[in-house]
Amino acid sequence: MFRSLSTALVCMVAAAACANAQSSGDTGSVTISGKVGRKSYESAGPGSCRHTANAAIYGVPAALWMVALTGSEDAAVKSVNLTLWKPKNGSPQQFSLSLDAGSSTHRIDVGGRGEQVGSGKATFAPKGAGGRIEISGKDDSGQVIELVVDCPAFAGVEAEGG
Repeated sequence: MFRSLSTALVCMVAAAACANAQSSGDTGSVTISGKVGRKSYESAGPGSCRHTANAAIYGVPAALWMVALTGSEDAAVKSVNLTLWKPKNGSPQQFSLSLDAGSSTHRIDVGGRGEQVGSGKATFAPKGAGGRIEISGKDDSGQVIELVVDCPAFAGVEAEGG
C-alpha cells in the first residue's frame, strides 16, 4: 500500500513538473545587451519569449511579442519584461519595458491609452524560429536606453482578457 501511494505521488509530481515546464514558455537562453546612460550591460539566461501574429489590443488586431528574463541578484541584468504590440491597421506601435539593471530600475511605456512613461521605439527582426527586438528610447527619468534582446525561439501566446 505504502509503495503504491509513493509511486503514485512521484508520478503526479513528475507530471505536474513536466506540465509546468511546458506552460512556462521558457524558450532557451535569452540574451540582453545594451546601454543605460553611459553604463553597458550584458546578460543571458533562461527566459520566456512569446509571439503571436494574431492578437488584439483595445479591439485592434495586432502582432504581439513578449519577453521575460529574470537573472540572479548578482547578474548585470536582474530582470527584463518587454511587451511589444504592432497594430495591423497602421496605428503607432505600443511597447512597455521594465529593466532592472545594476542598482537601478528603468521603465518605458509608450503608445498605449494610459499615461506615457518615457519615450522610444522598438523594432523586431526575425531570425530563424526566434528574433531580435531593439529598443531605443528614454526612460521615466530621461536616461537614454539602447537595448537589444535576442530570443532563440518564440513560444505561442495564450489568449487572456475578454
